[in-house]
Amino acid sequence: MRGSVRFIILVCVAGFVLVMSGCGGGPLELEQYCSQIKVGQSNSTDVLNMLPEKGMMHTTGSVSVVNHAGGSRELAIVVFSQDDSLVQRTDYLQKRDSLSQVKLYLEIQTIVPDALLEEPYENDMRKHVAILRHCHTMLKDDARPFNEDQETESLAGLARTALSVGIHQLTIRPRQAYLLLQPQGFDFRHPMLDKCRLFLKQVDNSNVFVVTVRSKTIRDPLVGW
Repeated sequence: MRGSVRFIILVCVAGFVLVMSGCGGGPLELEQYCSQIKVGQSNSTDVLNMLPEKGMMHTTGSVSVVNHAGGSRELAIVVFSQDDSLVQRTDYLQKRDSLSQVKLYLEIQTIVPDALLEEPYENDMRKHVAILRHCHTMLKDDARPFNEDQETESLAGLARTALSVGIHQLTIRPRQAYLLLQPQGFDFRHPMLDKCRLFLKQVDNSNVFVVTVRSKTIRDPLVGW
C-alpha cells in the first residue's frame, strides 16, 4: 500500500515538473520555427508566413514574437537586410522559471561584417571576443525597437548580461579561450544564472556565426539543453 502511494506521488511530481517546464521533452514552438530560418537565405516573406501571429510585433526591418509555454517564456527577434529583405540575424531567447531557479538559453545567428573579420587581430581569442562583442551590441540594437514591451526588455536584458559576463570571463581567462569552439564550451558563472556555458560556431566557413549561452552545464532531458 505504501509503495503504491509513493508511486502515485512520484508520478504526480513528475507530471508537475513537465507542466512547469512547458515543453513535453522537446523544443518549444518558437525554438522550432527559428531552427528553420536560414540566415542569409530566408527572406521576410518566408519568416512572416512561418512565425505565429499571436504575440507578434514588427517594424519595417524586423519582427519580434513572444510565446508563453508553462513555466517558460520564449522571445524571437528576426532582423532583415534593408537591401534585399533576407534574414540578417536571428535572436532566440528562452527563460525557464522552475523550483526557484532561473535558466536561460540564448542563441544568436548573425552575419558578421567582413570588415570586422578581416581586422589584423593579435590572436584568435581577440578575434573571437570581437565577434562576441559585436553580437552583444546587435542584441541590444535588435531589442530597442520593441523595448516598450516589458517582456522583451526583461528577456533581452537578462540575455545581454549573461553574454556580457561570459565575454568578461573569457578575456580574463585567455588560456581557456579555446574551449569556446569546443563541444563542451567555455564555462563561467553568472550571479543569477549560476553555471553557464558559452559557445561560438562558424557556419560552413562563411561569415555567419552562431553564439550560444546555456545556463546549465548538464543538459536537461526535459528541454534538451
